[in-house]
Parts: sequence; structure tokens; C-alpha cells
Amino acid sequence: MKNKFNIILFIIYLVITVLAMFHHEIWRDEAQAWCLVRDLSFTETFNMARVEGHPFLWYLLLMPFAKLGLPVLSMQIVSLIFVSIAILFLLFKSPFNKLEKVLICFSAGMVYYLPIVARNYSLIPIFLFLTAFLYSKRIEHPYLYILSIIMLSQTHIYMLGICGGLFLLFVFESLKDKLKNNIVPIMLLSTNFLFLFFCFYNAQSENYALATDVNSILPLKSVVLLISQVLSLQIMNLIPFLQKYFNLVSIMCFLPFIGIIAYKFYLINKKVFIILLSAIGFMLYVFTHLYFNGILYQKSFLLFLVLIFCYWLVKENAEVKSKALVISFNVLFLISLITSPIVLCEEVKYNFSGGKQIAEYIKENLNEEEIFIAYGNPYVYSPISAYLPNKKFYSIVSENYISHYSFETEKHYSNVEYPENAKYYIIHDEVKNLEEKGFKVLFKSSERNLSSRTQEEIFSICSLE
Repeated sequence: MKNKFNIILFIIYLVITVLAMFHHEIWRDEAQAWCLVRDLSFTETFNMARVEGHPFLWYLLLMPFAKLGLPVLSMQIVSLIFVSIAILFLLFKSPFNKLEKVLICFSAGMVYYLPIVARNYSLIPIFLFLTAFLYSKRIEHPYLYILSIIMLSQTHIYMLGICGGLFLLFVFESLKDKLKNNIVPIMLLSTNFLFLFFCFYNAQSENYALATDVNSILPLKSVVLLISQVLSLQIMNLIPFLQKYFNLVSIMCFLPFIGIIAYKFYLINKKVFIILLSAIGFMLYVFTHLYFNGILYQKSFLLFLVLIFCYWLVKENAEVKSKALVISFNVLFLISLITSPIVLCEEVKYNFSGGKQIAEYIKENLNEEEIFIAYGNPYVYSPISAYLPNKKFYSIVSENYISHYSFETEKHYSNVEYPENAKYYIIHDEVKNLEEKGFKVLFKSSERNLSSRTQEEIFSICSLE
């Protein structure tokens, strides 16, 4: 009966996410990774990953599909597969009850932001859940446990905090209990951390990734923004008169529950409490000092994933008798679940980015052999290039043909002569008053898209009048 419930739940989950995937238009951060692995060599991609500020695992997984000439949909399928496997693992291996499984599976992050928005965030759940499952078996299976932590550390820089906390506890337990069999696993994980350190050490970038000049960023304000995003802008849209108090309401709703959860973890299991502090503390540090570029729900949902992980450890190692802990956990995920139908309906109704629309218009109405001028910031044009693998876009800024872009490598580009025979321009919506500048607009992507609440990806195809 239990397996039947899990199977039905997974089928419902899969139907929803597959339908959402086919309605999703990739945006610049998704497209950037795909264009990198499609157009660069292995070594070049590795060097660019350092500049981008991400571990190499996501690029390595995408590379075979991109090099084989498969469409960018392949990347979306990879993302969905990894999160779906994580959901299967959670359904059949976690200690959660039926209600908790429903709340987690259909929370906005697990049903939409991680599987549908195809980024390296989608790799986190499977390795995080695997590590949670192996935690109670870490003494008898130290190699598997350490391997799962290594894989988790290679998903995203945000995960280094929880991996570091788990590693230090593992070393402490090994020394305390004189577990000589753990020496080699400890050395393996230490080598992995050293590898990551040297990968990102002194990886100077003018891009948002691993920013070195963040004095203008107010940590407290950044934390408030992160917490606000946890409870989701979409919910507040249902309560218009509270929108002006969005940050205050979000903090008042979130902090009491997270405070109760942290306190109960401290009472029930001190080790889990340490893991929680190391995970959230490091994420907040990175978010406020190293890796700030606005707010994305994927970032804020990492807090939810950490809570899932710690709650998993507590429930698997002890019967949770605290009603306050159970209620607080369920309420937070209920809030996220309420967001799910809102974001899914928006995904179906609106474009996430105008890149796919522009690419389809070019395929249907223009000669794909034409050279197009990318006017303005070249970083925003990768979602068009991802759908047009053979299309040439000449960037006025970098003075070269582009598919991806990095501010750090701009100075290394060799200048290419301006293509005088180019007939068309692709212009991002940040460039205003096109007619006054002498452009004739041939086609414009949808005015409403979901790529960013602050900078939407709306494009126009123009010619000079």
C-alpha cells in the first residue's frame, strides 16, 4: 500500500513536470552553460567554469549531448531526470510520512524551479538525499558516504558549507573512535576540497560570479531579500494590500518557524544542529559577500533543501515527538506548495524568455545564413544562440561573433572586422526608442516573460531604415 502511494505520487509529479518542461523557454543563465559546452573545447570549458563560479560537474554532464549536436531540449531533460530520480529516492528511502512527502514533492522548488529551470541547482537534490540516506551508514560504508559528499560538493559552491560541516564531523568521529578505515576516505575528500580551492582561488572575474568588490552590498539587506524570496513573490501577489510590506511579512512568517526548527534540532541532535549552522551560515556568507546577482528562487530554496536534509537525519535516527518541529516544517513547505500552481500556470501562460520566440521567427521568416548584429550587452543573447546552433551573432561590444559571453574573457577576444553586409539587428529591450535611433522593428518577442522580475528577456529583430 505504501509503495502504491509512492508510485501514484511519482506519476503525478512526472506528468506535471514533463508538461511544464515543454512549456519552458530557457533564459540566459541556462543557455550560457549549454553554449559553453557546445562551442568550446574541454579545457576551454573548464577554464570558463572557473570564471562563471561553478564546479565543473554540470558542464561535464551536458557536454556529450551538446557535442553530439542534440537540441538544447536535451539539457532540460537532463535537469528533469536528475530531480525526478531524487524524488524517487525521497519517496522510497526517506523516513517522511505521506503528508511530508506530498508537501516536499510539490513544493515550488521541487516541482518547478529545480527540475524545469535547467541549471546546476538541479543536481543538488539527488546527491543531498543520497548523503542523507548514507549518513546513518557512514561507519559501515565510509567510501560511499564520502563519495556522495564529493559529488554534492561538485554541484554548486553553495553546498560547500554543508559538505564542510559533514566532513569535520566525520573527521571528529573517526579520531574519537579511532576508526583507521576512515583515513583513506578522509584523504579523498580533503583532496576534493583542495581541488575546488585551487580551481576558484584567484579566479578573477568582472562578472557577478565570485565578485571581489562587494563593499556596496549590504549583508542584512541581502539576507532579507533571500528570506523574502523563500516565501515567494507570487503568494504576495494574491494579497495586494500586503505587497508594500513584503519583506517585513516574509521575515515575520519565516523566522519564527526556522527558529523553532533550529532550536528543536539543537535539543534532539547536536550534530544535526551543527550541520544546519554550517550549511546556512556558509550560504548566507557566499550570498552576501561572494556571489550576489539579484534574487533567484533556486538560491532561496536551498534553505528548504537543507531543512529537508537535517529533518531527514533527525527522523531517521530518532522518533520525532516534538509537534512544534513537525508543524513548523510542514507549514514552511505548505507555503511553498501554495506557490507551485501559481508559477506553473504562469509558465504555461507566459514565456520565460523571448529567446525561443526570436529563434523560431528567424527559422521561419529569415535566412539563417544572414549575419545578425547583437546590439548592447552580449551576455543576454545566449538564449537565442542556444536555439540556433549555426547562427552568427556579431557583438558590437566584444567585436567578435558570440554564442556565450564572459566579461573576464572579453579582453582575450581577437577583434573581427565589422560585417558591413549584415542586414539585421537583434536588440534587447534595455535599449529604448528604437525608431528614434533609426531602427525598423520587424518582430518583437512577448512583452510579458518570467526570466527575471528586474530584467526581462524581451528582444526585437530590427533592420536599419
